[in-house]
Amino acid sequence: MVTKQYQFPKLTEEMHNEMAEWYQTHNNGKCANGYHGAIGGNVSFEITPTSIGNFIRVKCLCGDVIDFDEV
Repeated sequence: MVTKQYQFPKLTEEMHNEMAEWYQTHNNGKCANGYHGAIGGNVSFEITPTSIGNFIRVKCLCGDVIDFDEV
């Protein structure tokens, strides 16, 4: 459902706060001593647009994931 009019969703304040808390506790635990490159590219965002809303997933290189679904 990607069209020329598609725009990536903005994170809500709640999503941002939940992601920031997850990232902080995650990096202080499992990935605390891991090297993530010169610019810290250890987290990626996956956005899956559907006809009923977006599915948003934040994933760490170690495999941990946090999901934010708009539906």
